[in-house]
Amino acid sequence: MRISEERLSLALEGTATGSWEWEIKADVIRWSEMVGPLHGLERGAQPGPFDEYVAQVHPEDRERFTAAVGRSVAEGLDYELEFRVVHPDGQVRWLWTRAHVLADDSGATSLLIGLTSDITKRKQREDTLEFIAQASAALAGLRDPVTALEQVAELAVPRLADWCVVQLLDDDSGLRNVAVAHVDPEKVRWARALEARYPPDTTAPTGAPEVIRTGRSEIYPEIDDDLLVAGALDAEHLEILRQLNMRSAMIVPLVARDRRLGAISFIATADSGRQYVTAHLEAAEELGRRAGLAVDHARLFDREHRTAETLQRALLPSSLPDLPGYAVAVRYLPGTQGDAAASDFYDAFALPGGSFGIVIGDIVGRGIAAAATMGLVRNALRAYAVFSNGPGEVLQRLYGMIDAYGDVPFATVLYLVFDPATGRATYATAGHLPPLLVGAGRSEYLTGRPCPPLGSPTPASCAERAVELTPGSTLVLYTDGLVEDPRKPLEEGLRQLARAAEQPAPDLEALADRIVADHTALRVRPDDIALLALRRDA
Repeated sequence: MRISEERLSLALEGTATGSWEWEIKADVIRWSEMVGPLHGLERGAQPGPFDEYVAQVHPEDRERFTAAVGRSVAEGLDYELEFRVVHPDGQVRWLWTRAHVLADDSGATSLLIGLTSDITKRKQREDTLEFIAQASAALAGLRDPVTALEQVAELAVPRLADWCVVQLLDDDSGLRNVAVAHVDPEKVRWARALEARYPPDTTAPTGAPEVIRTGRSEIYPEIDDDLLVAGALDAEHLEILRQLNMRSAMIVPLVARDRRLGAISFIATADSGRQYVTAHLEAAEELGRRAGLAVDHARLFDREHRTAETLQRALLPSSLPDLPGYAVAVRYLPGTQGDAAASDFYDAFALPGGSFGIVIGDIVGRGIAAAATMGLVRNALRAYAVFSNGPGEVLQRLYGMIDAYGDVPFATVLYLVFDPATGRATYATAGHLPPLLVGAGRSEYLTGRPCPPLGSPTPASCAERAVELTPGSTLVLYTDGLVEDPRKPLEEGLRQLARAAEQPAPDLEALADRIVADHTALRVRPDDIALLALRRDA
């Protein structure tokens, strides 16, 4: 028996596992030698009664702990539980315990016996893996570099740090803080003020500048006063550093495609009791790699988006023709959501005989290729308009051109020929939404039978429809980004446009502003918006 007990004791010692028992009626708990250190106490320490032991359990876990024990006593059931305890020095540790129930002769639970071990490292690994997965998911869809880095800092606090600073390498200003997060929001303002007073020294032999230069992480398991003195720039700086109450720190590079973009600093304060070790550094480095890729992708997206938008705007008319007796207003709002700029467009140009061609369209697709297609369709339409007898024939020629190219994406187009002398307009549409005619406080969508979108099989003919602008009336042409919302029926968007257009406005520019006002206020627009309004003077 003694040999068996010694073997068991050695096995428990080797796995840092302690055994315990609780005499329920007497409310006496006895620990083996190893249980005391698991609670931050000396080896061989013994606890008080059950209620005193529960006081050591983390406040967020007490209800769950007491419920499990109470159910075990009441129903005679064994249990297994993971919970946190708070050591006398404030350190928080995770424990695992398994309990077995012993009953007396009457069948009532009289004794609980069990094993307990520290699982803090395993819980930290699990938490780290979960944190990295959540960070990756959060970063995956971000298209703005600064937003991506702010997300990194916010995710790191308090999961991985009490204070997180993300610095980005800037060609113009060297190193700049782009994101700061702290468990205490007031400290964020303090950190930014500290940066303004003591900007990063890009020649420093340690810290973020050195990490960025070499690509090698730095870890400071314990920050003592000597380290603060070595890093302080002057007496006031030293006093500020001391007030920050830093206990441990690590700095990792932001890396993407073998390029170092910046650095992330993780700081633990004495208040949390966190102290960084190799496992924490590995997690931080993985976050740095994933954040670096997110920033790199965001920069690439931003560059392509701006290139496509620049090309798109360059292909739009720089000015509109002057129509005596009429006012023309246009608005163009590029979409801010998606992989690249889309390709809505408008145009207005003079035709032989004194009439004018007016166009609005939408190329299906995004990016530079779609913008180039928009330029192709716009220029081809202008050329066909000069040699065709009406808008229907112009669209027929466009179908033929796209058939010849073969790989042009779908597009919707509305082409209108307008005679300013009479106010009469003739138009045809290729899959585009109907124009809106507004007059005397009332509005009407000019529905008809449109041809299919460009890129579809060429129809036999495209029907034309005529409309007359009487004095004071307005014709509104638009793209689907103005009226489509995935959360609402299309009819609701069309009604909203009609209500906005019916309201009195001092001039056509004010009307155009009102129509797009709701969309201008949105930070994220899922699609481009193009609007062209034509009003006949009263």
